Amino acid sequence: MEEQEKNIIHGHVDLEIIKKVKQSVNIPIIGNGDIKTSADAKRMFEYTGVDGIMIGRAVLGHPWIIKEIIDGLNSKETDIISNEKKLEIIKEHIKLAVEEKGEYVAVREMRKHICWYIKNLRESSVIREKVNRIENINELVTCLEEYFKIL
Repeated sequence: MEEQEKNIIHGHVDLEIIKKVKQSVNIPIIGNGDIKTSADAKRMFEYTGVDGIMIGRAVLGHPWIIKEIIDGLNSKETDIISNEKKLEIIKEHIKLAVEEKGEYVAVREMRKHICWYIKNLRESSVIREKVNRIENINELVTCLEEYFKIL
């Protein structure tokens, strides 16, 4: 099986195709795919010559990745985000969702976002199960505050 076919099957970005597109047209090209770190972003820019990048799924539950990548591209040190800061961001996200959509819809929609935020944290599967049964904002926030205390 050719390398290109392997990439398509396994969902990996094919930098060679992006590079060929960039070389064949005279319009700005945005690179996308497998950008999870500043090293990934640098590789995309340097190898393909794209004019910009787009970050997709890597931002789910990790919105600060954009700052981390920009800092890395500018050779700046990035602080590792603390659990306290993560909780602060989650609570702000909940607040904004409630303001935009109302409590009933926001709580249900926030369940998936919270699952992304806590992915790979200790005991996250237990908390995901709890979060997915919560019906109101106060219970949701309390559950998260208790969880982040034990991290």
